[in-house]
Amino acid sequence: MIVFVFVSSFPLFYDIFLMITKRDYDSFFLIVNRRTILMKYRSITESLAILDRPDLHPYERSEAISSIERDIAALWGSDEVRRIKPTPQDEAEGGNAVIESVLWEAVPSYLRKLDAQCKVSLGKRLPIDFTPIKFASWIGGDRDGNPNVTPEVTDEVVLRQRLRAAKLFLSDMNRLYQELAISSRYAGLSDAMKELADSVKHSRDELERYRRVTGHLQKRLLKTIQECEDGIVARGGGLSYKPNVDVGRPTKSLEWDEVDVIRNSADLMVPLRIMYDSLVETGFEQVADGRLIDMIRRLAVFGVTLLPLDIREESTRHKMAIDAITKSLGIGSYAEWNEEEKLEFLKKELANKRPLFRLSDLEAEGVDEKVLITLRVFETIAQLDREALGAYVISQAQTASDVLAVMLLQQQFGMTKEKGNMMRVVPLFETLTDLTNAPDVLTQLFGIDIYVSAVNGKQEVMVGYSDSAKDAGR
Repeated sequence: MIVFVFVSSFPLFYDIFLMITKRDYDSFFLIVNRRTILMKYRSITESLAILDRPDLHPYERSEAISSIERDIAALWGSDEVRRIKPTPQDEAEGGNAVIESVLWEAVPSYLRKLDAQCKVSLGKRLPIDFTPIKFASWIGGDRDGNPNVTPEVTDEVVLRQRLRAAKLFLSDMNRLYQELAISSRYAGLSDAMKELADSVKHSRDELERYRRVTGHLQKRLLKTIQECEDGIVARGGGLSYKPNVDVGRPTKSLEWDEVDVIRNSADLMVPLRIMYDSLVETGFEQVADGRLIDMIRRLAVFGVTLLPLDIREESTRHKMAIDAITKSLGIGSYAEWNEEEKLEFLKKELANKRPLFRLSDLEAEGVDEKVLITLRVFETIAQLDREALGAYVISQAQTASDVLAVMLLQQQFGMTKEKGNMMRVVPLFETLTDLTNAPDVLTQLFGIDIYVSAVNGKQEVMVGYSDSAKDAGR
């Protein structure tokens, strides 16, 4: 499923939800099943918008009606649901399609509306990178009872999302290149913009300095796409299209080698902000508030990985892993300790920065494969960029030790607060007993200094509405 996290008022949620769907709630989640269905609904919506134009020529009206008829006929013969069980990668691609087909346009459109309202009501504009709405997913990261979501699948899903984001931003950058044909003969530049443009080598855009920068970013995005496609193929994954092997590459191999891949949002945000500020400073604010500000806002919301991926696993799997570790170290069975003993062990090891174990040693000892898979998940996510990851959700969470256990396993693979790559650890309380005990569990956690320091005083909690309803009623 896709998780929508709205960090503002209900009216904002309702307004953007209407903009996104144009349909009822059930239809929205139905069309997620098939990208082709979603695209046809989108086409019909656009044709209906054309028919609302008061200046429509009779031929244009006829063409719009014909387009609707074609889409309806195609929908009539299309299957709304998949008849072959999709892989986690297929499911993730379906979620990505919602971003590409609907949200990519809806989000900046809504933020324009919100910005305009703020100017009227408050006399102030929104900060250009303001993000009142965030999106996340756990498709490809939810391994709670799903053996098909392996560490390799998670790695591939993140790579595919990065590929989709790079393609979308490249499309935006191509249009931005066309829009920013502003010559230095007739317009000034900020000092930061001059420095940025001068840093770009091998460009034919001598006078059009904004194009010099956007053209360079186009090449970086193309190289990012190439790297992602190569990575997917190397992992044994398939592409539903021919890879962009040579499309758009600079003719000189040296020039291509000098172009850096886009690694994080800052790689795009910094030059985009410099261009925006320069345009505003030199009297071209209307141009800055065109495609450029939309791209900045998309980047602020979606980042260069499209959707941060949540990881979800059951608490018992973490207990099994740490039990195998303590047995390997010869200090007893973690599973047999009481809660106080577990917490003392976990706090001690969290304060100790040395590695607690080596994965290769456990593999050599022949520990349970389930344990190795759990540990390989942490090994995999530790190698991913922090922007690609959301929360680590612990299903069937019951105790404070369940939370500290995940924090310790992250630390053992180099994911710490100091490095800035520690995932948020989110307990998911599901049964009536766990919900009843949740306040005491959190009180206990908030009494552990090393934990409070690590989470910067912020705690996220999930409640299992479906399992809780089964256990205790609504």
